[in-house]
Amino acid sequence: MHLTLQTDYALRVLLYLAADGGRTARVADIAAGYGISRNHLLKVALRLSKLGYVTTLRGRSGGVVLAQRPEDIKVGDVVRQMEDDLALVECMCRDGGACVISRACRLEQVVRKALDAFLAVFDEYTLADIAANRGFLAQVLALDVRRATRA
Repeated sequence: MHLTLQTDYALRVLLYLAADGGRTARVADIAAGYGISRNHLLKVALRLSKLGYVTTLRGRSGGVVLAQRPEDIKVGDVVRQMEDDLALVECMCRDGGACVISRACRLEQVVRKALDAFLAVFDEYTLADIAANRGFLAQVLALDVRRATRA
Protein backbone atom coordinates (compact mmCIF):
# COMPACT_ATOMS: atom_id res chain seq x y z
CA MET A 1 0.00 0.00 0.00
CA HIS A 2 1.25 3.44 -0.85
CA LEU A 3 -0.24 6.70 0.39
CA THR A 4 -0.27 9.65 -1.98
CA LEU A 5 1.84 12.71 -1.38
CA GLN A 6 -1.37 14.63 -0.65
CA THR A 7 -2.17 12.33 2.27
CA ASP A 8 1.42 12.45 3.52
CA TYR A 9 1.42 16.25 3.43
CA ALA A 10 -2.03 16.45 5.03
CA LEU A 11 -0.82 14.40 7.98
CA ARG A 12 2.29 16.58 8.20
CA VAL A 13 0.21 19.78 8.27
CA LEU A 14 -1.96 18.39 11.04
CA LEU A 15 1.09 17.23 13.01
CA TYR A 16 2.70 20.65 12.67
CA LEU A 17 -0.42 22.40 13.90
CA ALA A 18 -0.82 19.99 16.82
CA ALA A 19 2.84 20.43 17.76
CA ASP A 20 2.39 24.20 17.64
CA GLY A 21 -0.24 24.03 20.36
CA GLY A 22 -3.23 25.35 18.48
CA ARG A 23 -1.59 28.49 17.15
CA THR A 24 -2.20 29.79 13.66
CA ALA A 25 0.62 28.87 11.29
CA ARG A 26 1.47 30.22 7.87
CA VAL A 27 1.64 27.62 5.10
CA ALA A 28 5.06 29.03 4.19
CA ASP A 29 6.32 28.25 7.71
CA ILE A 30 4.93 24.72 7.58
CA ALA A 31 6.54 24.16 4.18
CA ALA A 32 9.86 25.53 5.44
CA GLY A 33 9.67 23.31 8.53
CA TYR A 34 9.42 20.21 6.37
CA GLY A 35 11.48 21.46 3.45
CA ILE A 36 8.63 20.87 0.99
CA SER A 37 6.81 22.83 -1.71
CA ARG A 38 4.73 25.73 -0.40
CA ASN A 39 2.48 25.67 -3.48
CA HIS A 40 1.67 21.98 -3.10
CA LEU A 41 1.15 22.41 0.64
CA LEU A 42 -1.26 25.28 0.00
CA LYS A 43 -3.49 22.96 -2.05
CA VAL A 44 -3.38 20.38 0.74
CA ALA A 45 -4.30 23.02 3.35
CA LEU A 46 -7.28 24.13 1.26
CA ARG A 47 -8.48 20.55 0.99
CA LEU A 48 -8.06 20.05 4.74
CA SER A 49 -10.13 23.20 5.20
CA LYS A 50 -12.93 21.87 2.96
CA LEU A 51 -12.89 18.64 4.97
CA GLY A 52 -13.21 20.59 8.23
CA TYR A 53 -9.84 19.68 9.78
CA VAL A 54 -8.37 23.18 9.61
CA THR A 55 -9.67 26.71 9.39
CA THR A 56 -7.97 29.14 7.04
CA LEU A 57 -7.53 32.74 8.10
CA ARG A 58 -6.83 35.60 5.73
CA GLY A 59 -4.87 38.75 6.26
CA ARG A 60 -1.62 39.75 7.87
CA SER A 61 -1.86 37.30 10.76
CA GLY A 62 -3.54 34.68 8.59
CA GLY A 63 -2.69 31.07 8.04
CA VAL A 64 -4.18 27.77 9.11
CA VAL A 65 -5.27 26.52 12.50
CA LEU A 66 -6.78 23.25 13.67
CA ALA A 67 -10.57 23.34 13.44
CA GLN A 68 -10.94 20.37 15.79
CA ARG A 69 -9.21 19.14 18.90
CA PRO A 70 -6.37 16.72 18.11
CA GLU A 71 -8.18 14.09 20.19
CA ASP A 72 -11.12 14.30 17.78
CA ILE A 73 -9.16 13.84 14.55
CA LYS A 74 -8.88 10.16 13.65
CA VAL A 75 -5.90 9.41 11.44
CA GLY A 76 -7.92 6.76 9.57
CA ASP A 77 -10.57 9.32 8.63
CA VAL A 78 -7.93 11.71 7.28
CA VAL A 79 -6.35 8.93 5.20
CA ARG A 80 -9.69 7.81 3.75
CA GLN A 81 -10.74 11.37 2.89
CA MET A 82 -7.42 12.42 1.39
CA GLU A 83 -6.94 9.32 -0.73
CA ASP A 84 -8.86 9.65 -3.98
CA ASP A 85 -8.58 6.00 -4.89
CA LEU A 86 -8.07 3.08 -2.54
CA ALA A 87 -8.60 0.53 -5.31
CA LEU A 88 -5.42 -1.50 -4.99
CA VAL A 89 -6.18 -3.81 -7.90
CA GLU A 90 -8.16 -3.30 -11.09
CA CYS A 91 -11.21 -5.30 -9.99
CA MET A 92 -11.70 -2.91 -7.04
CA CYS A 93 -12.15 0.07 -9.38
CA ARG A 94 -15.50 1.82 -9.32
CA ASP A 95 -16.31 0.68 -12.83
CA GLY A 96 -15.30 -2.90 -12.07
CA GLY A 97 -12.15 -2.73 -14.14
CA ALA A 98 -11.47 -4.83 -17.17
CA CYS A 99 -9.99 -7.99 -15.66
CA VAL A 100 -11.28 -11.02 -17.56
CA ILE A 101 -11.31 -13.32 -14.52
CA SER A 102 -13.10 -10.94 -12.11
CA ARG A 103 -16.19 -13.10 -11.85
CA ALA A 104 -14.21 -16.18 -10.81
CA CYS A 105 -11.28 -14.63 -8.95
CA ARG A 106 -11.01 -14.46 -5.18
CA LEU A 107 -8.06 -12.08 -5.14
CA GLU A 108 -10.30 -9.05 -4.61
CA GLN A 109 -11.53 -10.49 -1.29
CA VAL A 110 -7.95 -10.97 -0.09
CA VAL A 111 -6.86 -7.49 -1.19
CA ARG A 112 -9.95 -5.89 0.36
CA LYS A 113 -9.23 -7.70 3.65
CA ALA A 114 -5.62 -6.49 3.55
CA LEU A 115 -6.76 -2.91 2.86
CA ASP A 116 -9.26 -3.06 5.72
CA ALA A 117 -6.48 -4.25 8.07
CA PHE A 118 -4.18 -1.46 6.85
CA LEU A 119 -6.83 1.19 7.49
CA ALA A 120 -7.82 -0.37 10.82
CA VAL A 121 -4.36 0.44 12.19
CA PHE A 122 -4.82 4.11 11.28
CA ASP A 123 -8.26 4.01 12.93
CA GLU A 124 -6.60 3.16 16.25
CA TYR A 125 -4.88 6.55 16.42
CA THR A 126 -5.87 10.18 16.71
CA LEU A 127 -3.82 13.24 15.91
CA ALA A 128 -3.24 13.63 19.65
CA ASP A 129 -1.70 10.15 19.76
CA ILE A 130 0.77 10.79 16.96
CA ALA A 131 1.59 14.26 18.28
CA ALA A 132 2.07 13.09 21.87
CA ASN A 133 5.76 14.04 21.62
CA ARG A 134 4.68 17.62 20.90
CA GLY A 135 7.69 19.25 22.53
CA PHE A 136 10.17 17.21 20.54
CA LEU A 137 8.23 17.80 17.31
CA ALA A 138 8.24 21.54 18.00
CA GLN A 139 12.00 21.40 18.57
CA VAL A 140 12.67 19.45 15.36
CA LEU A 141 10.42 21.78 13.36
CA ALA A 142 12.03 24.84 15.00
CA LEU A 143 8.61 26.24 15.90
CA ASP A 144 9.89 28.67 18.52
CA VAL A 145 12.43 30.07 16.06
CA ARG A 146 9.79 30.53 13.35
CA ARG A 147 7.42 32.25 15.79
CA ALA A 148 10.17 34.60 16.98
CA THR A 149 11.10 35.64 13.44
CA ARG A 150 7.45 36.42 12.61
CA ALA A 151 7.00 38.74 15.57
